[in-house]
Amino acid sequence: MAKIIFILQRRQDRTHDECLQYWSGPVHTPIVGRLPGLTRWVQNHVVGGPGEPMCDGIGELWFESDEAMTEALKSPEMAAAVDNAKNFLDMDRTGLLIVQEKTIVG
Repeated sequence: MAKIIFILQRRQDRTHDECLQYWSGPVHTPIVGRLPGLTRWVQNHVVGGPGEPMCDGIGELWFESDEAMTEALKSPEMAAAVDNAKNFLDMDRTGLLIVQEKTIVG
């Protein structure tokens, strides 16, 4: 199973709550939900931490295979999702990581 993690940084003109509401709201979620090959999507909304949190949220997208993930990254649906994310994210500070998950406990 292939996995992408996004480290979300909100735009300066958005509050933390506004950013998270848009991310999980009725405009953005259907766009991401149409990604080809997407098998799971988890939003981790940051609610605290020591000091000022380093990000506003962490998104996890799972795909059935590396090939499906690669196709999704190049798809018009991903382009639409990225374009829509500009409404609430600082795209220069938001990061994307392709990861290999290693379960240690559970």
